[in-house]
Amino acid sequence: MEKKIAVIGLGKMGVDWVANLLEGGFEVYGFDASAQSRETVEQRLKKGLGWIAKKRKAGEENFVESAYSRFHLLDSEEAFLEKAKSASIFLEVVYEDLKLKCQLFERFIPPLPSEVIVWTNTSSLSIATMAEASGRPEKFLGTHGMNPVYQMPGVEVVVHEKLSDSTLQQTLKILEELGKITFVAADVPGFWVNKQLIPFMLEAVRALERGEIRVEDGDVGLKTCLGHPQGVFKLADFIGIDTFYRVAVAMYLATQDPRYYPPALLARLFQREEWGVKTSKGFYEWDGFKPKGPRDFKDFQFQDASTVLLVP
Repeated sequence: MEKKIAVIGLGKMGVDWVANLLEGGFEVYGFDASAQSRETVEQRLKKGLGWIAKKRKAGEENFVESAYSRFHLLDSEEAFLEKAKSASIFLEVVYEDLKLKCQLFERFIPPLPSEVIVWTNTSSLSIATMAEASGRPEKFLGTHGMNPVYQMPGVEVVVHEKLSDSTLQQTLKILEELGKITFVAADVPGFWVNKQLIPFMLEAVRALERGEIRVEDGDVGLKTCLGHPQGVFKLADFIGIDTFYRVAVAMYLATQDPRYYPPALLARLFQREEWGVKTSKGFYEWDGFKPKGPRDFKDFQFQDASTVLLVP
């Protein structure tokens, strides 16, 4: 298989995927509809490649520049689609919106050669629905990378009834050659990881909302007693409050399970665009990737029946 891949969506997850793919020797064609994302992609991508150089490529001179030279940023859908026709894999990494993703697949996949494999990085949405929208369900599957992709080895490979075994095996082989540890999950809301994780995280936010715990104490408790590497509130800030909220909403709409209904405090953070590391404020205040300190949510807790948390 020729090592060329087309990646649409160059936000945090998309750029992290690109860094990992470049490390693995792929030629990458990238596009994002956002001009701001395109303008900042070089800086963000080289930051990820710099981490890889320091941690896994010590002694390899010019690794960052050599890897970056295989990344080709396209500035229009038309130019991107033309380059995508020469790729062996099409990877979608736009934000969690099923309608948006289906529209994207309906537009981009039919013109591609029939042998192109389609990956989606969704963390909770129906793979079967998107696979049908693509017009080639036998070549379509989920590859849910963990954040940050180039640091976290696990990839959740999500299958559905119409997926061909050859596509699955090709995907597993490619990901393992990238140094990923793969595991196969069923196409249910949240798949395996988020089906376990999201209710846990939402209950932590509810405890904060009720005044039962403070941010720092909550994370210290989980780190020292349950072996969590960073705790639930810091994890939420790294994932992104916007992504956390969207995943919870998507899972609630798919299941009507009240465990997935976002607490008012989470909705407030989403509404105010206090999205964690990416906006320098979430459950913690941030200076880049360094936490400046936890925030005090005492004024945002339910105190009595007159409390309304969604007031700006």
